[in-house]
Amino acid sequence: MTNTSNWTRIKFSNNQLFTILIGKRVLSNEMNSNYDIPVYSANVKEPFGKINKLLIDDFTKGSILWGIDGDWMVNYIPANTPFYPTDHCGVLRVDETKMNPHFVMFMLEMAGKQAAFNRSNRASIDRIKSLTIPNIPLDVQNMAMTEVEEYETIINEAKARMNLCIEQKKVILDKYLR
Repeated sequence: MTNTSNWTRIKFSNNQLFTILIGKRVLSNEMNSNYDIPVYSANVKEPFGKINKLLIDDFTKGSILWGIDGDWMVNYIPANTPFYPTDHCGVLRVDETKMNPHFVMFMLEMAGKQAAFNRSNRASIDRIKSLTIPNIPLDVQNMAMTEVEEYETIINEAKARMNLCIEQKKVILDKYLR
């Protein structure tokens, strides 16, 4: 077990470590399924369309997304993955020499749950900036994320197997029930 007693806390308002922005409104006529750039809104887990322009110029860092005015959820978009955030989607970036962005995503998720963000208690920029998280040494963050990523791989493999089983079940049912 790691000694947590001497860890300080930091706010997301610390602009030496964090950059925070909100996306811009997207009109329906700007989207097309043939475009390449996924558009994220309050549901930050799944893109809700595609667009052919960018709001953010630099994707060399990973991005942490949060839904501003829906059910509380966060997502991590890896570096070098272009996307377009709407005005219902917040984007948090971290100084990756001091913080592991994937780790910060989990910390933001927990802090948002503690703040009880939801449809009526919106996760505005000011409210996000007021949240604090433990200032854990980078090597500890990286070690934790290595372990988490191992389990995420196992989870994703299990989900893929479950989906395959669902498809096979449907084939059998279709065969005998039609």
